[in-house]
Amino acid sequence: MAEMTASTMSGLFSGMSAVSSGISAVSQYKKGQAERAAYDYNANITLENMKQEEISSEQKYAELMGRQRSLYAKAGVDITSGSPLLIAVSTAMQEEEEQQRIKTSGESQATMQRYAGEVAEYAGTTGAMTTFLTGLGQAGLGYELRKKGVSQLEYL
Repeated sequence: MAEMTASTMSGLFSGMSAVSSGISAVSQYKKGQAERAAYDYNANITLENMKQEEISSEQKYAELMGRQRSLYAKAGVDITSGSPLLIAVSTAMQEEEEQQRIKTSGESQATMQRYAGEVAEYAGTTGAMTTFLTGLGQAGLGYELRKKGVSQLEYL
């Protein structure tokens, strides 16, 4: 078996460095894509949970207003004027406020999750580019050193 010269080993290391940086770059890119997909999935779950919470809130207030009307009717109170009407309006306003709070909270959380996904995707892409370019730079350095008759092992 022939012995490897320092120049041959340097070339081998340069090639391995370029291949390794390419593999690492693809891995970082795919990781960023996967993280974004996970954040988007979580945002969709958050929005679905928000819708379910809105439905529960609607049901809760519908039951409350039904009990109020029933109790007023049982007591023979006219619910179309005075305090009973004011209480019904107040209850309806509370329901609307709760619905808005649920919606705002759910949409804000989903937006933040989607943003975090975008950041993860960007980080994966920039990390991939940095890794790949660094690897190419190292391979180019090895090539230039070989041209001058210096091995990367000697250079380091």
